[in-house]
Amino acid sequence: MITIIKAPALNRVLLDANNTEVIVQSTNGSGYYFRALIYVDDVLFDEQGWSRKDSYTASKDLVKLYNAYFETVWTIYSTNGIVEQTHLKKKIKITIQERTLAADAVVATVDLPIFYFMYNANPVYFDDSTKIQILGVVPPVLLIPDNGKIIIPFYVKAIDELATVVLKDNFGNIIDTQSTASFNGKKVFIYSFDMSPVTLEKDTLYFEMSITCGLKQVAKMYKLIRFPDFNVKEIYFKNNFGYYIPAYFDGELEIVDSLDISDYQEADGSKVVYEINEEATYTINTGSLLQEERVIVNQIANSLDVLFKVNSQWRKIQTATKKLLEYRDKKHLYAQDLFFTFVKNGKVSNYYETEIGADWDDNDFLPNDWLT
Repeated sequence: MITIIKAPALNRVLLDANNTEVIVQSTNGSGYYFRALIYVDDVLFDEQGWSRKDSYTASKDLVKLYNAYFETVWTIYSTNGIVEQTHLKKKIKITIQERTLAADAVVATVDLPIFYFMYNANPVYFDDSTKIQILGVVPPVLLIPDNGKIIIPFYVKAIDELATVVLKDNFGNIIDTQSTASFNGKKVFIYSFDMSPVTLEKDTLYFEMSITCGLKQVAKMYKLIRFPDFNVKEIYFKNNFGYYIPAYFDGELEIVDSLDISDYQEADGSKVVYEINEEATYTINTGSLLQEERVIVNQIANSLDVLFKVNSQWRKIQTATKKLLEYRDKKHLYAQDLFFTFVKNGKVSNYYETEIGADWDDNDFLPNDWLT
């Protein structure tokens, strides 16, 4: 007989990169072992032998069980609205078998309660019983220009309820309102809105985006960039939950190219250059940020994927920022340089994403009309 000592409760939503310990115990002693059949979205994903820490008990941490297999997708702005996100939340079913070592025969079976894993890159506290949560957009205030885009992923636990997003300016004027259909359960959505067509009232300073479900409401503030020091730079970064979020800075941009020249020496002593690799370093200054606004800098510096427009095309750039000023007494305005690099003469595919078999990787140019 197999007894479940520790496991996720039925229908829990957990984070894949967090620790999830499972402990099972058998009344049988030596001569037996546990085998786990792991199903993801009802398809067999893996079979694992779980060794015992004593004659009766096995302990397994499911941390990053599916992490490498989640497929993050480009969610850079396309249209206004709320869209449910299902690709980064997976149903997990685990069947534990007890088998004999001698004949490898199954003598007992037990199913763990079904639960769900959501993608995350780095461990972070998450409570799925919370009714509404904004996912991976940490700053209490974000900067946005008058032609910027708002993209917010959020989690909702509803009981035959709908979720409503309302965007207002600082005068209380409603700029946009969107609602989901009524549902029951735990779902993830993305709210997207393009500010470009909006005619703003004079002296508009900020916007408030609120998400309401039942009696619960959460909000996020957006401060309008009114008098930028330089042209506003738009960056998209993949946050901790796998969603691509826009960020805007009005600091100075500096681009420096470095050349790596490869050559060989001929018999007569002359040198022949056979390859020149050109790498660009982008230094993007954030401009002046208040303490509550500068949190976005840490998120970008820690992001595994950052996109920036290079020659009117979106390009993945590699973060090279190694140090950030977190806090200093009597300092109220912060400006930070963010460093990024990419190889300018990297691979460029002959195929477009509409062609059969086309497959983009990290070094390919991304078609401008695909992402904007």
